[in-house]
Amino acid sequence: MTALNNINQLLSRVKNIFVRKATPATNAATSAEPPTDISVVSDSRLKAALADIEKYLADYFGTPTTKLQYKEYANGTSLISEDATFAVSLVILTTPNGAFKLPDNVLLLGGVTSTNDVKWLAAELRKFTNFLMQLCPKHRIQHLAFAFDKTESDNPRFVKEADVTCIRLY
Repeated sequence: MTALNNINQLLSRVKNIFVRKATPATNAATSAEPPTDISVVSDSRLKAALADIEKYLADYFGTPTTKLQYKEYANGTSLISEDATFAVSLVILTTPNGAFKLPDNVLLLGGVTSTNDVKWLAAELRKFTNFLMQLCPKHRIQHLAFAFDKTESDNPRFVKEADVTCIRLY
């Protein structure tokens, strides 16, 4: 009887060891960061438009998807590129009277930066703007808006006051 108790105790200890080792591995998977890739965008029309923008950035500037962050909001979605060559900040608004009292169905280009010189950036921005003007009707986005910084800031990431120009495309 004592031998049987010893075996049961030994089995119980072995089970406890394996249970304790398995538990942290399952907890580590649940504490991961929420996704920031294109999968967070639920609207299929917006996802298709953002996928075209993602492809443009990859084709022309070699921007990897790891440098792109997407967020979905109640009134739209955003894309922020953190690529040094050509970084953009875009928002697609889906409800009226959102940022700057813009109408719904607007693609807002809020920022563009680059480590390249200003002449290069101006030429690439012109090409990118032309691309966006063709992209919007394709994905039924009626307006293309641009935000211009009205302040002279040492850090281009911070805008205190902006003007927004909105173009109706169709």
